[in-house]
Amino acid sequence: EQGIMTGYEDGTFGPADPVTREQLATVLWRSAGSPEADQELGFGDAGEVSAFAREAVEWAVSEGVLSGYEDGSGDLGPTDPLERSQCATMFMRLAAE
Repeated sequence: EQGIMTGYEDGTFGPADPVTREQLATVLWRSAGSPEADQELGFGDAGEVSAFAREAVEWAVSEGVLSGYEDGSGDLGPTDPLERSQCATMFMRLAAE
């Protein structure tokens, strides 16, 4: 109703589907009022960010809510399934602002 959570482009919702890192970034971005962001994504897999999530991911990275993996890969993993620990970390970082 608030437009924070939407379905897929094909009209389905997928309530049992795993949530990806870029999807949570999009939900948090919409919850924050969809602020503009112009953050260069300097990750090796930045090209994998879906078009629908690009501005949200840029915002999340610029605000420190979302960061790349600390495994030395230089990747963000935008379409990777979100782990509970990653979700908790993103919420904690958002709350710290």
